[in-house]
Amino acid sequence: MAKKLNIILSFLLVIIISFCCGVYFSEDLGYNRSASTTVKAEQTLAGDGDDAEQMKGTVNKASNENDEEDEAISADDIQSGDDPPSDEPEVTQVNAENRISEPSEFKFGVNSVNGITLSWWVTNLTDKTINYYTVKLSTFNPVGDPSYDEHSGDSSFNIRYVGPINPGEEFGVFSRFTYQATLDSIRIDEVELEYADGTVESIIYNRTTTDDSGLNSK
Repeated sequence: MAKKLNIILSFLLVIIISFCCGVYFSEDLGYNRSASTTVKAEQTLAGDGDDAEQMKGTVNKASNENDEEDEAISADDIQSGDDPPSDEPEVTQVNAENRISEPSEFKFGVNSVNGITLSWWVTNLTDKTINYYTVKLSTFNPVGDPSYDEHSGDSSFNIRYVGPINPGEEFGVFSRFTYQATLDSIRIDEVELEYADGTVESIIYNRTTTDDSGLNSK
């Protein structure tokens, strides 16, 4: 009985000793493996002096190339974004002096269905032939607010005519241009003159008439 007990105790002791040794060596190997991995990582990050400088130079070169590419793209964008040259002539703003005379007539007529006909006549005081002219005007009701066309809803209108109008000749407007029941006054804002030499002038006019004694066009 005592002999069996000694054998069992010896067996248990061997198991305990083996377990303790296994834990010890396992921790030791794990520690060394972690330390080895850490050192390897530090060596990879640090590198040799020449390799580090070479890598740094490569990075700087790539960065400079990217910067140059960005600058080139920006320059291309700016060039492509420029507005193309326009064929439209430049419009010069002027006053009426030495361009057109005082109006010989400036009035409007109203027919039975509220059709408005403007009559406005002036003389070409320039030394140029006028190929085209555009009269830009606005309409107002009795309290000074814009009055609107019964069909289009507009209160501003452009009436364009074809010349030629030679120096000293009379030109103007005689046109039914709107239908309004509440119209009280008409203001000519601008008169744009397109000359035969290709130049364009816009006369800032800003004259108003409330004279409704004019005739109506048919």
